[in-house]
Amino acid sequence: MSLRQVMAMVMLLAAPALAGVERTGPANATFNGKGPAGFKIEGKTDEVTLKDDGKTVVITVPLAKLTTGIDLRDKHMREKYLEVEKYPAAVLEVPWSEIKLPEAGQTTTQKVKGKLTLHGQTKDVSAEYVVKRNGDVYEASGKMPFNFKEFGIDVPSYMGVTVKPDIETTTSFNFKKT
Repeated sequence: MSLRQVMAMVMLLAAPALAGVERTGPANATFNGKGPAGFKIEGKTDEVTLKDDGKTVVITVPLAKLTTGIDLRDKHMREKYLEVEKYPAAVLEVPWSEIKLPEAGQTTTQKVKGKLTLHGQTKDVSAEYVVKRNGDVYEASGKMPFNFKEFGIDVPSYMGVTVKPDIETTTSFNFKKT
């Protein structure tokens, strides 16, 4: 076998590992927190990136533009609690072996295990997702609860109002397999 034939075989065998995903259209990520007497806080961003190394899907949410609707609270959240200068993103890694994609016209709902890196710490997490397939586009949404104290983030408190450490996050985006 010639070197050219060997290289062609290697490229063909490696092609599935090089296959990936490409985000299409808008995306969003939110977090919801609660405090005393019905106090609620929601942070959101439309910055979500999606990468795939053939074995793992990596969803990254840059935190610097996360907003809550109040500028001073945003500043405290970014600088004091999330420390976005040191820890600029939340990153969820889910192995493809955990993910089941639906056939055309179908919807899949599933729980998966992955790893969340936040505030410089990586922890095992569980998330639930729904994926609907419309032709070659997958419409994905997911939710994941976590306790931010487990990631070394101080409990936010301002003027006597303290946010509970249990947070629910949601993310939605569309993607195509490439």
